[in-house]
Amino acid sequence: MALSQARGVRVLGTASHREEILTRLAEAPPDIVLVDFVMPEAASIVAEIRRRTPSVKVVAITLGETETEVIQLAEAGVAGYVLPDGSLDDLVIAVESAVRGELYCPPRVAFTLLRRVGAIALGKARNKKAEEDEHSPIHALTDRERQILQLVDLNLSNKQIARHLGIEVATAKNHVHNILQKLHVHRRIDASSWYRQGGFHLKLET
Repeated sequence: MALSQARGVRVLGTASHREEILTRLAEAPPDIVLVDFVMPEAASIVAEIRRRTPSVKVVAITLGETETEVIQLAEAGVAGYVLPDGSLDDLVIAVESAVRGELYCPPRVAFTLLRRVGAIALGKARNKKAEEDEHSPIHALTDRERQILQLVDLNLSNKQIARHLGIEVATAKNHVHNILQKLHVHRRIDASSWYRQGGFHLKLET
């Protein structure tokens, strides 16, 4: 009743359950559908409206008290949020904003959305770092080669490495050669830099 009295807004009808909403949607698609989140399966109703009529915008009346509630509606495709204690002006602004393709939401809801976006971005950054680490040449090294790489970083010669590990000098030399090849570098100092940048601080076996 309040919306029908607002200037520039014409209410085509109301519905109290899912089937009635979808039926009215098919009969006379509106510009905006206003959905109360207290309705059973409100988020799925929003998603179904968006699936059937992508051009129709959905504005949700929501408490916005939990992140789950806000995110469910965002993922379903709402174009605006209005809190139950908001004013009629808030509701009209949300409807008009949705028509223009703009998202209107109270600060509390905006904070929840931004916090969620930040968490997603952080998760992507961590996943990217993990993926880079997984494909790092360091993973091509054997345990013995990693151990020798640490000794190379300590500026030990092949002879000193051999003495420390109790192996032949020729064996130590071969290991160092393989390490340089796997890390795609030509000098021991480059391998040492690789080690330091990668942060592979492994304990020496004694």
